[in-house]
Amino acid sequence: MEYSGKHILVLGAGSSGIGASWVLRQLQAQVVLNDYKEVQFETVIKHRLEEAGVTIITGRQDNDLLDGVDRIVISPGIALSIPIVQEALRRNIEVVSEVELAYDICKSPILGITGTNGKTTTTTLLTAVMTATGLPVKVGGNIGDSLSEMAYYMPEGGYLVAELSSYQLETIKNFRPLGAIVLNITPDHLARHKTMENYIAAKERIFMNQHDTDFVVLNADDSIVEEMAERAGAQVLMISQHETVTNGAHYRNGVCYGVKDGVEEAIIDNASIHIRGAHNIENILAVIALSYALGVSKDIIKSVISDFNGVEHRLEKVATIHDVTFYNDSKATNTDSVIKALDAFDKKVILLAGGHDKMTPLEDFMSVVKDRTEHVVFMGEAAERFESVAKTMGVDHIRRAHSMEEAVNIGYELAEPGDIVLLSPACSSFDWYSCFEERGDDFKHWVHVLEERS
Repeated sequence: MEYSGKHILVLGAGSSGIGASWVLRQLQAQVVLNDYKEVQFETVIKHRLEEAGVTIITGRQDNDLLDGVDRIVISPGIALSIPIVQEALRRNIEVVSEVELAYDICKSPILGITGTNGKTTTTTLLTAVMTATGLPVKVGGNIGDSLSEMAYYMPEGGYLVAELSSYQLETIKNFRPLGAIVLNITPDHLARHKTMENYIAAKERIFMNQHDTDFVVLNADDSIVEEMAERAGAQVLMISQHETVTNGAHYRNGVCYGVKDGVEEAIIDNASIHIRGAHNIENILAVIALSYALGVSKDIIKSVISDFNGVEHRLEKVATIHDVTFYNDSKATNTDSVIKALDAFDKKVILLAGGHDKMTPLEDFMSVVKDRTEHVVFMGEAAERFESVAKTMGVDHIRRAHSMEEAVNIGYELAEPGDIVLLSPACSSFDWYSCFEERGDDFKHWVHVLEERS
């Protein structure tokens, strides 16, 4: 789309909306940034927006905001079901995500990563691998900075790496990444998407515009993702920890291999990998598959992976206090992610879980909790439902906490020397915190307070 002179309404005044609004003004669009809540911007942000010429309207969201609008750029946290969006669709006003804006203006190819779990680790690792080639690389989207702002600054001849949620993908139009990765699909965000079918369809949109000169990495170990190959127009790169693939990457006897046309090359073995769990082998295979297909050498891929120690808030070791080790897995916002975290340890753990309930089914999850935990400490809005289902599934080692400080202290109180206390919430953070990062930082704060007292 040519944005110069167009009237654009940006819905949502978070980092995505702020970035999009600023970028659109650089493109000479007439921009209104709107949020139904009253928003108190940081002084530097407000000054930047006003200096750029963005009109800011917060605290109301009336339909008159749509008058004369050519396109709406919607932030990922905003549901398409809200009244102003429904009215826009009735008026045939196009509604697209910030991801679409980023694609419109980016001078370099985009590499997009989606899936229920593992997106941030995979995005971070892929960014590091591509950066090691010496080409210009930027990263944004569901991780870090506004994707459109990163796209605006992106020069030619490199790669823009994008972590993409289902929320961001459900309103793309022409978005076409050179490389797409779909890691896995398990129940999540059903309060927004209503059905698994809708959720899967949103994730699958990442490759809907790809051509046969593009690449899509699919996980053969996930039946939902594997089946997507039938609808992919790009070159399919499969990954698997359990079977051999013809193109992509697979894992056998402790070694990760890159594969092209049936010919495999050993990339890295377990001794050189420093992030825990089978789910991280999945993430590593996805990075190998795409970067190897893009021509990155084995030596670069191995060097970067061997130096990688994971991302903050994802199975992050915080401290060991009198032989009790605390791990921060605050980014585990759904049950499948917690199961993978539990599987990363070779012993039972003391699990701290709960938060803002996503209302996904819990029976299978609590069956795993029963087998893989010594004790569980439930907290937050979800605590009551979690405890009820846990007891139904035979979990009887349950405590409640009413703050993160209390949860940390109870976990330590229950622990014996050699035990692991794991924060892995299976919930979003929006009951007590603004984001999972804030939750993880609070957990680490109270662990360090405990460490200082001990």
